[in-house]
Parts: sequence; C-alpha cells; structure tokens
Amino acid sequence: MAGGTGKKDKKLLWKLHHWAGLYTGVLIGILSLTGALAVFIPEIDALIIKYYHQAKVENNLAELKLNVAIDSLKRAHADYRSMMIALPEKEGQVLQVDLIRPGKGGEGFERYDFFIDTGTGKLIGKRDHQNSLANYMRQMHVRLYEGNWGRQLVGIGGIALAVLVITGLLIYGDFMKKQQWPKLRKTGKLRIMMADWHKLLGISALAFNLVIALTGAWLGLQPWLMRWLNIGIPNAFKQEVVMEAADDKALDVDWNKALAVTKETFPELEPRYLVPSTNGAGTIGIRGNIRGTVYERESNLLVLDKVHYRPVFKYDIRKQTVGAKFYFIQEALHFGDFGGLLLKFVYALLGLVSAFLSISGFVIYYYRTERKKGRRTTALKMTFLWSAVILLLLILIALISLFVGYTQAATVAAVIINTLLVGLLLYALVDFLRKRYLQ
Repeated sequence: MAGGTGKKDKKLLWKLHHWAGLYTGVLIGILSLTGALAVFIPEIDALIIKYYHQAKVENNLAELKLNVAIDSLKRAHADYRSMMIALPEKEGQVLQVDLIRPGKGGEGFERYDFFIDTGTGKLIGKRDHQNSLANYMRQMHVRLYEGNWGRQLVGIGGIALAVLVITGLLIYGDFMKKQQWPKLRKTGKLRIMMADWHKLLGISALAFNLVIALTGAWLGLQPWLMRWLNIGIPNAFKQEVVMEAADDKALDVDWNKALAVTKETFPELEPRYLVPSTNGAGTIGIRGNIRGTVYERESNLLVLDKVHYRPVFKYDIRKQTVGAKFYFIQEALHFGDFGGLLLKFVYALLGLVSAFLSISGFVIYYYRTERKKGRRTTALKMTFLWSAVILLLLILIALISLFVGYTQAATVAAVIINTLLVGLLLYALVDFLRKRYLQ
C-alpha cells in the first residue's frame, strides 16, 4: 500500500499529517497526559477516601449493615432527589452513598458523597462530589472542563489523532520496509534525535493510538452521533409510575434481601451500585459487572420491585446484540479497564508516549520552519514554555476546582479554551489569506 504511494500522494499525506498535528497537537498532548492519569481514577480515589477522609474500616463483606447505614442517612437528608449506593469492592473499603439534594435557596442541586463504616453503619465522612480530585481528572479528560461542547472537542481530537496515526503509517511505510526497526542516528542535533524518536515511538504505539483515537472520537462525539443516528442507551429501563414520589422515597428497603435476590436471579453479576427509584416507579436498580468480560463498568443491570423484590428487568451484556456490545466496549477499551492494574500501567505508559509524540512533532516542525520564519527563540525553549504553561493551567484549574468550586473552575476553563480556539481560527485565517494573496 505504502509502496505505491506517489510523490503527489506522499506530499498530500505530509500536509495532512502536518496540519492535523499543528492545529490539534496541544489538544492531543493534553488528552494524552490527562488520560495517563484518568486510567487510575478508581485506584486514586480509593486511596484518597481511605487516607484523606480517614475512612478506613474493618468490615465483613458478607455481613454489611446496609439497612442501618442507609436508613439513617435517608432520615438525615429527607429532601434528597436521588440516591446511588456504591458497594465496597473489598475488605476495608467504605460504603459510599451519593446523594443529590436541592441547592441553597432551592436553586440547582448539590451532589455529596457520604462515607459509611459498613461494620457499624455509622457515617464517618463526606465530600462535595463535584469538587473531588476524581471528578476533576475525569471531567478534564472527557470534556476539558468545558461543559457546553468540550466533549465534542475531545471527539474531534480523537479524529485528528486517527488522521495522524494513519498518515504517519503511510508516510513511513516505505521507510519501514528498508529496515526491520527504526534506527536512532548518533548525533548531537536535537532535530534529528527528535525525528528518530518520533518515528520509533510512533510506530511502536501505532496500534494503541489508533484504538484510543477511534474510541475517543466515538465517546467524545457520542451525544451528537446518538442524536443524529437515533441511537438509544441499550440498557435503559423505563418503569411506569405506580405511586406518589414521596411514597416511593418513604418505602423501607431490605438491602441485604435485595442483594440475596440478585445473587439468586443473576449469579454472575458482581453488584457495584444500588439505585432506588424516587419518581414513584417503586424499583431498585442493581448495576454491576461480570467477571471476564470487556465492557464498560456497570453495564449489566437487574431491576427489582421495591415491595416484593421480584425481578422486572434483566440486562446481561453477554446476551445482547452486536450493536449493544459495541456501545459498551468503547470506554473499557479507551481506559484499559478490563485487564487489571498491570494493563492500566501499560495504558498510562503508552499515553505518555503519545504526549511525547505531540511534543516531538512540534519540535520537528519548529526546526523545519525556523529559517523560513526567522525565529529567534530556540525550539527547546519554545517547547518548554508551551509545556510549562499547559501544566500550570491544568494545575490552576485543579486547585480552583478542589478549593473554590467546580463552577468557577469550569468558567476559567471555558474562557481559556474559547479564547485559544478563537485565536487559532484567526491565525489559520490570516495565514491562509497571507499565503493566498500576499505571496
């Protein structure tokens, strides 16, 4: 395929690779860096809960005091709008109850995580979910902390990365035929060193980057694609309202019995979240995983009647259509969340490699255009400056989110992103007009 690439085709490939990298390189670098951290969100969050919130407990997973813990929390926060209960995965972890409550003055809502000692049923800590480090890491990677259309930007970044991977493969296809593996030339010149490492690491991480690019494009553009293609969430369950919402919330639930029925009805399911209805449906949703499958977390679902604990809906991802499996495999592949901690370390390492490719590509471009542009600042200094500014912005937004608030951090991120986008578009327009009419 690459062997038949003519000079004109090769020149077009170079242009595509050049422009995709130049205009989206910073975005891809940020997503690669934040993605390397995002794969460890569950592990990092568990450590923070255990040590920062001092939520270390001694429990027996077979004898969780769920009823005492949850009932007392419901009484203390009777105005809650919805509840999600995260079960501990192993001994020593807390029961986490996520409550959404009306905001101050009845405007908006507040989302808090409550940590409960499952051995005693006592509340031992809480936090504002929106201001947590786990939420920051996910929101920054998934939507750049820009709530309006940041997710779509991430999807476009996935498409750009796919273009870079494919064009890079085609460009270096002939080069790779001439040697079994790219060689690193012995030289003290930074441009040559960066070019060699760029080729070596680019080829090494090619398959990984293509998977990340395609799954990232799908996940980022998912809201648009689902709307355009009329795709619904495969495991969505809608139960008709059978009682008043207040009566639904007031129903006492035997959570241990609900788990026992789940084990009997859906023995392969490892329950992770319990979600009681609050709209009058009178149901309990039990979401969880099936060991040995490669799908998004909690994609399996069992719904029980809140009164009689009878199953009313069961969703086993193994028995679904190819389209449903495709839908739920994307996030697992994107975050490496199916092969244990070792696979996550591999994902993180390759994510850092992708970030380096973004940097090395910029250095190579800078050197190639240095004489033409008449620049005075060296490539190394400019690269360091860009990298330092980006890291400082990421840290700044994180600090604002953790210690001031999510809304304020999102506002800062939106201002930065939209300002950079406007500047980039103006630069591209001016550069096009200058080349078209002034040369």
